[in-house]
Amino acid sequence: MSPRPNLNKSYQQLVIEGRIQNDAAQQKLLSLLQEVLDNLLAPQKKSFFKKVKPVGKAKSLYIYGNVGRGKSMLMDLFFAGVPEHHKHIKKRRVHFHAFMQEVHSRIHKLRQEKADDPVAVLASEIAKETQLLCFDELQATDVADATLLYRLFEGLFVCGVCVVSTSNRPPAALYTGGVQAERFIEFIRLIEEKMTVAALSSPDDYRYQQGRNQMEYYCYPLGYDADDFVAKTLKKLGVKENYHTETLIVHGRQIAFKAYNKKIGYFTFNELCAEMLGAADYLALARRLDVVIITNIPKLKLEQRNEAKRFVTLIDTLYEHKVRLICTAEVTVEEVYEEGDGAFEFKRTVSRLVEMQSENYGKTINCHPEHSEGSLQKIT
Repeated sequence: MSPRPNLNKSYQQLVIEGRIQNDAAQQKLLSLLQEVLDNLLAPQKKSFFKKVKPVGKAKSLYIYGNVGRGKSMLMDLFFAGVPEHHKHIKKRRVHFHAFMQEVHSRIHKLRQEKADDPVAVLASEIAKETQLLCFDELQATDVADATLLYRLFEGLFVCGVCVVSTSNRPPAALYTGGVQAERFIEFIRLIEEKMTVAALSSPDDYRYQQGRNQMEYYCYPLGYDADDFVAKTLKKLGVKENYHTETLIVHGRQIAFKAYNKKIGYFTFNELCAEMLGAADYLALARRLDVVIITNIPKLKLEQRNEAKRFVTLIDTLYEHKVRLICTAEVTVEEVYEEGDGAFEFKRTVSRLVEMQSENYGKTINCHPEHSEGSLQKIT
């Protein structure tokens, strides 16, 4: 029988290696994750009336806190602690907006198949596929998802699925759309009833600390120096030939871009964020490329909330796949989008952009099985 995973031991090893700093708030949260893990891995109890206890007896956990406090790192440790091929537990980790995209697609298919209750059927299907469901960046921006989220999560909990999620906001502030917020009250109550809600109150943004003084891959303002920066960076990456044009096809859409050395893609900000692209497009690019160059990032205005939202999704996707990002911009990373719809969420993007400049970016725990398909050695 293999020993029970010890998350604190894994945490202290990262401290010893200098990859993270010892943090009391993180360790307190880690103890809650250890409880969930211990309950998940507890031996299955047999009885005369019931062959085994239902998987998912461990109460679900909702972790929230400001950007850069270590939520993703702790989720990494927890997810890695669940054995990959456990007899009773199938685990899955996914970014929440990617999960919702999948949910809508599957519900559409079930409706075409004339399912009596597509949401209930989907909850049952997910429970058969996954007993531990881990979400990164749970958030709600679409009022149309209010009833869907409540019914889907209710079904998952009834089926015994253990849910562990991270978010920048507490449940009560989860919906950021501002319109008809009362429709989310049932979903918020469900989270507070079925999940242990825990704040990660570490005072420091560690991503920001690590990267702010190492801004090797973000150049501003725009102009001759920025153009020269891109040329020198390409040379540093070993590019000796001119670009060639590649085209990705995503759901029938064609995305053409300049490519160097097969794994380096060159885009303008408008090509990626002013066009009608979304999570599926960015996911295809992240899986295809090791390095993404984005030029001419502007200082976004209030009315450019759609561009800001796409940029957030783009950075989230590149970050999750540890793609090296090289940028030229009009202003500093902190000034790109300071106010307007989604400005709160954009703070996470600023933190991630800064971390993506750090030496340790891409070197922390990599345990995202959904992101490993077609994985390639990254250029660092």
